[in-house]
Amino acid sequence: MASSQSILSLFNSRKNIIELLGELNFNIEDYESFSINEIDAMNKNAQMDMLIYHKTETKKVYIKYVPFVRQNNLEVIVDDLFCSETVLDRENDILILISDDEPNEMILSKIQYLYDHDNIFVIIHNIKRLQFNIRKHVLTPSVRILSDEQELQLMQQYKLRDKTQLPEISRFDPLALAICMKPQQICEIKRSSTTALETLYYRVCV
Repeated sequence: MASSQSILSLFNSRKNIIELLGELNFNIEDYESFSINEIDAMNKNAQMDMLIYHKTETKKVYIKYVPFVRQNNLEVIVDDLFCSETVLDRENDILILISDDEPNEMILSKIQYLYDHDNIFVIIHNIKRLQFNIRKHVLTPSVRILSDEQELQLMQQYKLRDKTQLPEISRFDPLALAICMKPQQICEIKRSSTTALETLYYRVCV
């Protein structure tokens, strides 16, 4: 039986991952406003998975809770959702796993391999990191992913030949994870400055 603390942890993580996806313009209406008792019942009945569609783009996110992520269960989950049942499409969709532990180096390497070789994009969140919404933290700068058109304008504005001339942000950075940032995407980071009201920084995801 799950403890009250673990149920609260589930409740908070679910609320915050939904909030984060809502900020990315995913349609979260069907998953909002659930009580902690409802989350407890859903957990007992193994009904915590969520499939959330974007409001304007042809992409979706599948969220799955797992106690831990190891290479064998990661391969099974990926095969089920991207291959056997084709719930997710490799071109646009995202698989988010919420786990009780941090992914080790082997798992991070596997995730990189899946994207580099199979175009399968997987994000792993430690449930402890989802006890609050990182984007609402007072110390977190405003951040957004640039569109293809905005990327081109940026490259022209700063006379950049390619993206490697930009500073980098790891795809495993907590902020990159929060905005579902893929390798080679560029984000704009807006920070408060002592000499100006706001300063813009740009990072390419690696």
